[in-house]
Amino acid sequence: MSPRDRRRIPPTIAYNVLNRSVKVCNTRIGAALWGRAWEASWRRWSGPVPTRIHGRRVTVNAGYPYPMLLRRWPTYNDPLVETVCRAREAAGRAVTLVDVGAAVGDTALLILDRAGDAVEAIHCVEGDEEFFGLLAANVGDLPAVQLHRALVSDVRGAERALQRTHRGTASAVGDGAAASTTLDELLAAAPHVDVLKTDTDGFDGKVIAGAAGLLERHRPAVIFEWHPRLYVATGNDWKRPFDVLASHGYDRFVWFTKFGDFSHVMLRPDAGEISVLASVCLDDAGPTRDWHYDVIALHAGSPVRVEDVAALRDARIRRGGRPRP
Repeated sequence: MSPRDRRRIPPTIAYNVLNRSVKVCNTRIGAALWGRAWEASWRRWSGPVPTRIHGRRVTVNAGYPYPMLLRRWPTYNDPLVETVCRAREAAGRAVTLVDVGAAVGDTALLILDRAGDAVEAIHCVEGDEEFFGLLAANVGDLPAVQLHRALVSDVRGAERALQRTHRGTASAVGDGAAASTTLDELLAAAPHVDVLKTDTDGFDGKVIAGAAGLLERHRPAVIFEWHPRLYVATGNDWKRPFDVLASHGYDRFVWFTKFGDFSHVMLRPDAGEISVLASVCLDDAGPTRDWHYDVIALHAGSPVRVEDVAALRDARIRRGGRPRP
């Protein structure tokens, strides 16, 4: 396709064609060709485009990758869905989910689509101005959703300003400063917090540290992205989320690959094992390039069983899959 032809294609058509054609990535050649087309598209186009996420018509920016990731790897968000289902079972009531790094609302739409009966409220926390505008447009009218425009950290005060690292995410790596708060202050009035999910590009340890009171009062299941490369890029300590959670009574950590598949269990944080895993994630060679994990942390007093979380049984059933025998 020539540069002139690319200029003639509206970004909405290009984005949605790439979204629908992502299954060609099942072959090596298809993946290479699709990857070039995707890179060319987000370099060429910007601005809002309409699409569908979890059955709802929404607006995203032209480089937002979530719909493609979900089509290519249907298991991508199974750990989060399973966490919500297990928390609902443990609480005996519909639960409250806190989504830090809510972006355009895809997590809220995911949970309402696949586990809507399990949630009472979803607190969506987003600090980026553009993302918050899209978040409000996409899910602001949903009764279960509560929106919070805030940059959260470990203390109230100032944090590095958010800066777009690519079209799909923003991280607190800007040159300027922005006002910050903590989850403890932001959600002081919340009667329940049953699941805390963070995806903040290397700042997850800081976000969790700013929720010390919340962790003590509510003992939520915590699911966070653990991406050592982003911890290095933002000058944060990749051990911090484990240290903070362990200090508040969390003693079981269930690890999943970046594709949503079960990896392993860690009973209490092991500094040596965490360092080895970080080295794997920082290695650019072969299949471990850009490797990272999602980690579910359970409090010692939680009745949720590690075996149930690892099996991902409810998550598979709710996306139409079969439970493991």
